[in-house]
Amino acid sequence: MLDKILNRKIFLFWSIFIMILCSISITLSSDNTFSDSLSISFSVFAGFALFFTAAMLLEEMVHEICNP
Repeated sequence: MLDKILNRKIFLFWSIFIMILCSISITLSSDNTFSDSLSISFSVFAGFALFFTAAMLLEEMVHEICNP
């Protein structure tokens, strides 16, 4: 069961990472101020989500190693 949860979290991690890359590319290619500000805000929130997802993954791996 832990493998299913871990796989979902890994999928979530990579999905958020891809969204951040898309948001950064939109920020760099757009000339519209509203689009830039919206994309930068989304990048910041996605960065927080990516950080917390990585922290949850790390915690799951530590528990998996310590409790065989």
